[in-house]
This record gives sequence, C-alpha cells and structure tokens, in this order.
Amino acid sequence: MAAAAAVPTAANKPSVRGRADAPVVLPSLIGSVFSAKRHILMSPPSAFQLSIAAPVSALLLAGCMTAPAQDAPLWLGQTAEGARITPVALTSWKDRKFVGLVRQRTDFSCGAAVMATIFNEAFGRSTTEQQVLVNMLKIADPDIVREKGFSLLDMKNYALSIGMEAEGYRLEYDKLIELELPSIALLDIKGYKHFVVIRKTWPDRIAIGDPALGNRTMSRPEFEKSWNNVAFVIAGEGYDPGNALINPPSPLSARRLLALHAALPAAETAEFGNQAAFSFSF
Repeated sequence: MAAAAAVPTAANKPSVRGRADAPVVLPSLIGSVFSAKRHILMSPPSAFQLSIAAPVSALLLAGCMTAPAQDAPLWLGQTAEGARITPVALTSWKDRKFVGLVRQRTDFSCGAAVMATIFNEAFGRSTTEQQVLVNMLKIADPDIVREKGFSLLDMKNYALSIGMEAEGYRLEYDKLIELELPSIALLDIKGYKHFVVIRKTWPDRIAIGDPALGNRTMSRPEFEKSWNNVAFVIAGEGYDPGNALINPPSPLSARRLLALHAALPAAETAEFGNQAAFSFSF
C-alpha cells in the first residue's frame, strides 16, 4: 500500500536537478552491461526419446507450476537403456513471474520493493527489499508508513540520501511511450494504492513489474483507469541503458511455452528432404 505526494505539473515542471525554468533533462548516465545466462547440457536424443518427449515434457511442465527453483535429477531409465541422470534446473510457474523483480513481503513495502528492483536491474546494485525498507523508515514516519505505506516524497528523500536523483512528473499516457527509462507508477486498484515498475509502454498496452503479482501486461484502458498520471524517475551514476527492465520478454503463457519448448514430433527423415541413396527401377 502506498501514499501519494505532490508532484510538479506540466506548467511548472522542474528538471531532475530542480530548476523550474529548464526542460526535463535527465543527466548523462553510463552503466555496465550485465546479463544472466543459463546453459543446460543434455545427451542428443534418440528417435525413441523424441517419440515420447511430448508426454514427458507435459509432465515436467505440470511440475514447473509448483516445484521450487532447483537442480532436480531427471531419470531417463524408462526412456532409454543406459541413459545417464542429467540435472535440470526447474523453476516454478510462480517464480518465473518474478524474474528480475524484488517481491514485496509486507502489505506496506511495495515502494521499497520497486526501488530495490530498479537499483538491482537498472543500476547493477545488489539490494534487498529489507535493506531499502529499514533505511527508508529512518527518514519517514513509521506510524504513517504502517498505516498508508511510503509516499513518493519518502522515496525521493531516500534516493537523494544515497546520492541518486529522483523526481515525479505529471504526464499523459502517450508520453510514457517516449520515456526510455524504467519508472515507478502509483496505481489505485479498487481503493488500494500500490506502486509498480513501468517497464515498457506501447500504444495499446503496458508492461509492468508488480511486486505483489509479478511481471504482467495491462491494457491501456485498464492502466489509465487506475493510474494518477505520475511517473517517478530515478537517475544516477551507474545506470545501464540496456537494462532488462526496459526490454521485457513476451508475456508468459502456456501457448508461448509450448511453441518455445515443445519436443519435435515423430517424423520420417524423408519429410526433411533426406532420401535414400539408392532406388528401385522395374
């Protein structure tokens, strides 16, 4: 849950450095490129393995919905005699929704979670929700925070206290499309005020990082209905312009997973253009 705060209007909109007579210009930011890669090595499948791979994949997908992320031995003794046990990293469906996000652990810590997400993914820092929460409580009123959550002013003061620059800007939806930085938005969902990370905006939809529900996509009407037209931007040294937050993957769905990871169906080699080296003539 979160509390709102006053922000600059379009008529008197200061820059990040607080000048009232200058346009909104973010400082030049230089960051390091970082990425996460995962490699899984497996033995080349035999024709028999390929023929049963589909039902096995279905069972594994069902297990992904509840299993925690870990390396689980996969026994292939029933599919191929002498096959070795291969460790395969399994990630639950729920955990996949929170890839690249810091998940909130309390009702009032969504503000701390979204700030930790931006620090980690956009600036390459290693920050937890608890660290941000404890430090923000030092400069905010704990009683108000527990009742209403953090405000944008609390978040701005914390960012300034650690050498970052931060400001909230009032703007229309179409301007979000031009914003090439991850930002924070305050949504009012049936009376519940909640901070989320704005990752990428299209004319008809928007990708957000929700610390309570995970990465998801909202339609433009749905987002505009709950948004207060304020985008909170954090800037500073170490920003990575190619960070993963502004390049979200396609929405997670069973249809997309099937297209990406489905096993090849059983097929004759002739279907792929391979013909026998001899022929019969009568």
